[in-house]
Amino acid sequence: MKTISITTVPGFDEWRAAARVALAENLHPSQLLWRTPDCPQNDLFTGGSDQLIVRPPTASAIRQQVKVPPAFMSLCEAALCHRDSGRFEICYRILWRLLHENRELLNHKTDSDVIKATALAKAVRRDAYKISAFLRFRKTECRGQEHFVAWYEPEHYSLELKLDFFKTRFKNMCWSILTPYRAAHWNTEVLRLEDNPEPLIYPEQDEVESYWLSYYENTFNPARLKVKAMQSQMPKKYWHNLPEARLIKGLIRDAEPRARAMLDKAEGGD
Repeated sequence: MKTISITTVPGFDEWRAAARVALAENLHPSQLLWRTPDCPQNDLFTGGSDQLIVRPPTASAIRQQVKVPPAFMSLCEAALCHRDSGRFEICYRILWRLLHENRELLNHKTDSDVIKATALAKAVRRDAYKISAFLRFRKTECRGQEHFVAWYEPEHYSLELKLDFFKTRFKNMCWSILTPYRAAHWNTEVLRLEDNPEPLIYPEQDEVESYWLSYYENTFNPARLKVKAMQSQMPKKYWHNLPEARLIKGLIRDAEPRARAMLDKAEGGD
């Protein structure tokens, strides 16, 4: 039995390097134990196993690199951002089966491993989308220059999947996105990543926020309020980091009388 320690998150690059070594040693998935930084209890099951040594690939190993479908790598890049402690094992098992059982495995939508990995990837991509929808910047100053900072708590390790979006959308802004596990800092030219950032650098408020709250309140249409639909798109777990969330309860409470007032005004106008 071999133990593979993944020390980083999400851990895709480490997983890929370790998987190459495991394949070169012809190690079946059942011969591997994956230890992850977010699941320390795995240590309970590593007694009596040897650590798999992952070294930089040799020139001959590079020439003999295994080719896999691009769809598999795309699946792994997303699935390995999930917090599920079995994500590395699942992806390696699919890799092994692609090479030793069926090159068309990913097309078998009823396969249990494919179903599981697809569900992990789907959850991560949905989580990554929520970052662009619910992240809010606050303006501060750094070395005499405007700098925009956001604090966001993703459900999975999905920040990296959205960084190209933010670099493109806000390419001329200096910004920092902080999450509990990693921060991304952009200075309009270079993107820098930082592990375990200090959340206290996130400002409590800024001068722009009052305008945003006013805009949100005045564009709210009480006649179109559908609470369940709203919460399905903006679940409550995200509210504590949304400045406009402090208005939601009051807007819901006052929606019915405001809608009636709008109708009365319209009828009176006739």
